This record gives sequence, C-alpha cells and structure tokens, in this order.
Amino acid sequence: MKKRAATELVSVKQIAEQEMRKALLTGEALAALPGTNAIGMILHHRRKRIPPLPKSSSFLIPDLYTRDYNNIERFLLHDSDDSKLEVNELGSVRSPGRILVWASDIQLKLLFNSEKLYMDGTFATSPPDFDQVFIIQSILHGTCVPVVYALLPDRKAATYIHLFNILFVAAKTFNKRLEPSLIMTDFEPGLEKVIRLEFTEKTVQKRCFFHFTQSIYRHVQSLGLSSVYLNNIMFRSVIRQLMALALVPEEFVPLLFSNLAQELDDSERDELSAIFKYFADYWMCPMPMWNVYKISDRTNNFCEGYNNRFTTRLNKKHPNIWIFINAIQKEIQTVHHLIFQINCGMKPRTKRPKSKIADQRMKELYERFDKKQIDPQELLKELSFFVASGK
Repeated sequence: MKKRAATELVSVKQIAEQEMRKALLTGEALAALPGTNAIGMILHHRRKRIPPLPKSSSFLIPDLYTRDYNNIERFLLHDSDDSKLEVNELGSVRSPGRILVWASDIQLKLLFNSEKLYMDGTFATSPPDFDQVFIIQSILHGTCVPVVYALLPDRKAATYIHLFNILFVAAKTFNKRLEPSLIMTDFEPGLEKVIRLEFTEKTVQKRCFFHFTQSIYRHVQSLGLSSVYLNNIMFRSVIRQLMALALVPEEFVPLLFSNLAQELDDSERDELSAIFKYFADYWMCPMPMWNVYKISDRTNNFCEGYNNRFTTRLNKKHPNIWIFINAIQKEIQTVHHLIFQINCGMKPRTKRPKSKIADQRMKELYERFDKKQIDPQELLKELSFFVASGK
C-alpha cells in the first residue's frame, strides 16, 4: 500500500480498499486493522512525495521515477534535459526538444539481438507537451515484446535521428550493433527517411501491409466509390488485385498493374481512372518499401494491438507525466515476466483458424508459382482473395 500510494495517482482510499481485498485478511487481522479512512490518512502523507505537475516539457524527474517498479534498477535510459544522462558520443546531434527513453538492460539485450523490429507511434497516450509515445517491439520465439518506449516532442527527422543515435550508443555498451535485418513501420515519412539514412544496407525497411491496403481503401472511399466497391464484383476484384500487388514478386508488379485496366471495358476504366492514377503516382515509385512478397510477418498490427492495450491500462487519454511514467514502470515489469516465461518455453498465441488457413493457402500458391504451375497473373488473382476480406 505504501509503495502504491507513493507512486500511483489512484485515490489513497481506493488503494487501501483494493489492497485489503487482495490480502484475504483473517477476522482477527481485520478486527485490529484501522478503517480505510484512517489508512487513507496515513497513505496521504506518502502521496505528498509525488512531484507537482509540470507546466511545460522542462521539468526535473525525481530518482523515484528513473528506476524500475521495485525502485532498484535503472529503467530511464535517456533524458535529453539531464546532463547526467546525456550521451557524449552523440557529438553534434543535439536534441530538438525533450526526449525521454525507457528501456531496461533486459530489453536492450533483446533489442540488440533482434533480427526484426517493429516501430509504431501512438498519440492518445502522450502526456501534455509531448507529441507521441514511440514504441519499438521485437519478436522473441514468435511473441511480440516491447523493448523501447520513448516520449518524443514531434515527428521530425531530427528527433528520430537523435533517438536512434541514443540506441546506437547504448548498443556499444553491450558490445553490440543495432543492425536488424528488417524494420517494419507504418506510413511515417520522417521516420522512413531517417531509417534509410541511419541504418546500414543490411537493414531492409518495409511498410505494414495492412496499412497499405487501408490506404488504398480509404482512397476508394474518398472518391465516393465505396458502394461501387461493395456492389460491383469486377470493380472489387480489380481493387483487391491492386492491394495484392504487394504480395507478388516485385519484378512483375509494373506489368501486372498495367494489365489490370485491361480487365475493364471503357466505361469501367473511366470510372476507376482516378484510382489507377493515384496508385501510379503514389505507389509505383517506392515499390521495395511496400512489397512484402514471401515475408511471413507482413503487418505491425500487433504493435497497434499493444498500443490499444496500453491505452486501456492508462485508463485515460493524455495522462499527466507521473501517471505515464508509473505506467511504464509497471509495463516494463510485466515485460520482464513475459520474457522470462517465453525463455522458459511458453508458446506464442496461436493464430485464428481463418488466419492459419489463409497463410497455408498463400504458401501453397507461392509453391505452385515457384514450380511454374501458375503464372504471375494467376498468382495475383488468387492472392487477391486473401486481402481486404473484411470489406
């Protein structure tokens, strides 16, 4: 109770009631225990240890909020406002604003040994005076694990450069390099540019396939073609094949794209001309970014799923900084437990039967294509049945 009162902003009376329920006290213990009001008064004095709410992004972080939930180990990796945590090796790369980065040593070891990283920003949970919560996740034996949490002031390239340089320097302390084979992101131009600049050619960058299909469908909606998509089988087939272009070998994409219009008559082609122009203008240049041919993990949806769970745990949007840091302390403790369980043999969550069937059939289609049993056009057509199935 004392620790929760000192670190959490739940009402002290509520904390006392919750802990008394969890304790399963005997009748004798309850008889001797002060009432919740009296306990609340005792805890209220500890609550005074919580610092006042900052009025800007410039504030001091007490030691209590730089260590883990048990107040033992460091978990604040970097604070751009704290000279003790400033990294000399960053040289001329100065922080464009307040940047806070949290990662325990256990998380960092997993980060630097990871082949695949998934990056996503969330905005609803950022405290006042910060733009986003940026989370990096890894895959450990098939399970998604958060390895870095960062509060960023904006979405500018300079901010992402500073963040990655913090992690590059941290890698040196472990005699490691931050050099994953794959980084998957959503559609954040500033982030994508920095990844290309800061990481070596060993790191391939991909956009999330789910976000790719969603972007195309949103454009269909913006053109007022939703009802046509839903009611016209030919139109729906063509648009789904546009989405499925991400699933075929990159070298066949230009020809397959040009062939799609040939499936339509003149009036249908005119009605979909805006969609074809949009795809040609916006997607045909950065093909390597969105082409996920034979990539097993094609989306970073689990990142968004985690972000949603994290938002639920905070129980409010844009919490104050102390509530947020306390939530990170708890999350990292939970992550440590998860890593331990995975290393002890815990299996990853099984996919839904529908997803399993789709994966198996796509794998079979790729094998047929490799054996030249089907051509690129047939591959595209068949793969299109596995995209945007909820539309």
